[in-house]
Formats: sequence, structure tokens, C-alpha cells
Amino acid sequence: MITILVPLLFAVIEFGDVFQRWLAQESATVQVARYAAELGGDAPEVRDLLDDALRQSGIDPARSTLDITPARVGWREPLTVTVRTDASIAIPFLFSSVIPLRTTAVVRGELAR
Repeated sequence: MITILVPLLFAVIEFGDVFQRWLAQESATVQVARYAAELGGDAPEVRDLLDDALRQSGIDPARSTLDITPARVGWREPLTVTVRTDASIAIPFLFSSVIPLRTTAVVRGELAR
């Protein structure tokens, strides 16, 4: 009985942690997308904001990738922001794995050029 309950307990904890990371990453992605739309596209300030948001959520920003397409937008043009990270899970007696987390936000440019 214990051999089933211990891995089950750890699985619930590990997958809950992955879900929390995904929610934090999604929130940071939306925040960064809105800021990029205000600035008119990709800028160092946008990348700094993502680093700060991920760091506050307990995610290492050095292990994340940020894609902003297109790099420059004008008024009401679509801007897509994608953040990718990896979350590792380890369930005792069963397995260890890496789960890729990918979040995307699409916004409209707010800068009239």
C-alpha cells in the first residue's frame, strides 16, 4: 500500500509544481506582450521585464527563450510573444522527465509610427 501512495503523493506535488510554473510563465508572457506592444516591438526593456517576472516566480530566466515576432510593429498590427522553458519532474520509484512549457500571447501594437 505504501509503495503506491508515496509515488502518488509525489506525483501530485510534482505536477502541481509544474502547473504553478506554467501559470506563472503564462502571466509573465502576457505582461511582456502588453509591454512590447506599448514599446512597438522587441526591446531590451522587454527582455529585462521577462527576466524579472520569471525570477520572481522562481523560474531561472537563463534557461528560457523569448521569441517576439515581428521585431517591430505599428498601430494595431499583431505581435506574437512566445516564451519557452523546461520543467523537470522526478517521481520516486517511477521516473524522471523534462516537460517543455510553452506559452504564447498575441496582442496588437499600441505605438503609432
